This record gives sequence, C-alpha cells and structure tokens, in this order.
Amino acid sequence: MKKLLLILLITSLGLLLIAKGGSSLPEGESTPAPSRQAVYGNNFFDPRSFGYGNNTESVIEDSKIFGAVVPHHLLAYKFIDPVFSKIALEKPATIILIGPNHFNQGARILTTPWGWQTPFGIVESDQAIIDSLVAAQMVKVNEAVFKSEHSIGNLMPFLKFYLPETQVVPIILHHDVTRQEARELGKYLAELVGDKNCLVMASVDFSHYLTREEAELKDHETIEALKNKNMGKIFSMDNDYLDSPASIGVLFSAMEELGKEDFRILDNTNSGVILNNDLIETTSYITLIFE
Repeated sequence: MKKLLLILLITSLGLLLIAKGGSSLPEGESTPAPSRQAVYGNNFFDPRSFGYGNNTESVIEDSKIFGAVVPHHLLAYKFIDPVFSKIALEKPATIILIGPNHFNQGARILTTPWGWQTPFGIVESDQAIIDSLVAAQMVKVNEAVFKSEHSIGNLMPFLKFYLPETQVVPIILHHDVTRQEARELGKYLAELVGDKNCLVMASVDFSHYLTREEAELKDHETIEALKNKNMGKIFSMDNDYLDSPASIGVLFSAMEELGKEDFRILDNTNSGVILNNDLIETTSYITLIFE
C-alpha cells in the first residue's frame, strides 16, 4: 500500500511539472513578457555615440518643457543628451517626435504603430494618439519606411534610456510638405494633446555640406528667423540651412496654438567644431526647448 502511494505521489509531481511547462530556464532568467505591438529591430544604436548619462548637468528646471529641437546626427550625441536629461525630470507620458522623411518615400506625412527595440528595452508607440491622427486623415500609416529612417530611429535609444516609461508618436514629413500643411498638423497636435502630459519634439539637423565658417553664418540666419518666428523665411531655406523646415513648422505651430512661444537655445555648433577640422563638409546642430 505504501509503495502504491509513493508511485502515485511521484506520478503526480511529474504531471505537475509538465503542466508548468516542463522545461526550465537558466538561473536568473525569466520568461520574457510578449510585446503588445510589432517592433523595429535594434538597428540604430551605436555605443560609440551614446553618453549613458555622462553628458548631462544636474540642474532642476524652473519651468515645464513643452517642445524641443534636437539633432539626429549621432556625432552630436553630447548635445542630444542634455535635452533628454532635462525632459526626463518631467517624465512626459508621450513624445510626439517629428522629423524628415530623408528619402521622400511613401505618402507626404507618415506614422507607424510599431515600437522600437533598443538596448534598454522597447519604446512603445502611443496607439491612441496615432489612431486619432489616422482617423482625422492627418497622417498615413507606412511601417516599411520607418525601418531605415534615422531621423526617428537614432533617437529611440536616448528616449528609452532617459524616459523608460514614455511612449512615442513618430511622424515623418516629405521635404516639400508646405507651410500650410505643417501649420494644420501642428494645430491638430496641440488640440489633440491639450492638457495631456505630452511633449512635441522636432528631430532636425541644420546646415549641411558647408565649411565650418559657412555653417556658422547660415546658422546665424536660421536662428534669427526662428527668434522672429519667421516661418516664411524658414520654409524658403534649403539644405544649406536645415534638413526639415516642415518639422520646425509643425513644432512652432503646435507651440503657438498652446500659447508656449518662448524658447531657449541650449547649444549651436557643427561637426567641424566637434572634430576640430576646418577642412571637412560639416553638419550643424541647434538644440532648443520651449518652456
């Protein structure tokens, strides 16, 4: 009788282990939670161009940040870091990230519901805001184009590192998106986010392929146009000045609609200065925040 009971006990334990999955994971590991949405691969991260929080200042901002401009050229990572570190103090629920569609692929204004894999975890998209934009016919969905669009992908590791709980609404714009289209999108975004804990960010590189001295002169013109809110001038500028006038137009339109028109320039430099080389064709960078 005792032998029979022992056999039944062993059999029951075996069945219990099978019911729990049968196989075991290495010590210290657990079954990963499935992502709620499709994700792009970790194709944009470069550990040589990431500061891991070492390029930031421990300064508490006196005012809330509503919008920002950052570069997407990773040579400027030391200037990207401080912007995200300032925003991290406020922990926005969502960042609406707007940048150029470098190859003008697909429709004029695009988004994607997919997330981004980074070394620090997955950046998830804000499906509710994306659905609203699509329903209002402000954007079209095209997952394929974002696979290689670095104006968005290059910033995802920064977003996840500094803002691990923040979601993203990625939007990319054709080069010829008009001032009126940008104004309408910015206005709609402002109405959509309203008093929600959201931030609008433009991912823009400024002058391209110029000498260091030429880049500095062009940046001076661009900064004057930004300070004067001269969007007519901004939209007349070509790649000698910036790579996405439309992204700037959307941001400034949204900030105007929200009544947050004061901005502060944090940095302005170019790759010739960073590399201490006056012989190369440069890219220039301006970072700013709306408060």
